[in-house]
Amino acid sequence: MSFQEQSAGAQVDSADGEGAGAQGSTEDPAQGTLEPGLRPPSLSLATADPRVKYPEPQKFSLHDRDHKVLVLNCGTLIAVHKKSYTRPETFYVLASTLSSEGNKGNPVFLAVSGGELCLYCEMDKKKGRPALQLKKKNISQLHASDTKDLKGFTFYRKESRCWNTLESAAHKGWFISTCHANEHVRMTDKPGREELIEFTFVSVRKAHTSPSEVSE
Repeated sequence: MSFQEQSAGAQVDSADGEGAGAQGSTEDPAQGTLEPGLRPPSLSLATADPRVKYPEPQKFSLHDRDHKVLVLNCGTLIAVHKKSYTRPETFYVLASTLSSEGNKGNPVFLAVSGGELCLYCEMDKKKGRPALQLKKKNISQLHASDTKDLKGFTFYRKESRCWNTLESAAHKGWFISTCHANEHVRMTDKPGREELIEFTFVSVRKAHTSPSEVSE
């Protein structure tokens, strides 16, 4: 699972409010032309109304049934056996704006790298199967934006006792999974002893934004 840049169009979606403020007219409809050297007020979503606040994600580290933890190494999510120096990656979890379906669980967005890289499931045309990617998108802004492809960013989190599964909303029956130590986190439709799809979510009080150091 590797980091992947958003397309130019999608990047505009995530910052459309700021773009409007930066390129707006220097005339204020209510007050007329502004004095030289003054800039018009920003029209960004964050500053247009002080009462508008982005939702606050919950923060967790993820551990699989084989006692491996998920870490971010050079823009790629991998599973490693935890050691004293291992720093698990902090996952930012936020309720998706999509509605739930039956008993699949709660729809959520997931992000890493301080909430700036969102997990995204899309079809790999070369391999003919869904693949897990990281896309440059702020998770809180994703929640507030009008991004059309929300299914790709949405996973159904189903809890059973202390275990959680994460099923893609875009590709039903495909789950986030781990296999052997030091291998990429991926998608599978064949869970079992080799493909582990159950994780414990361990609450994180203070998030680390720097990538984990991986050494075996």
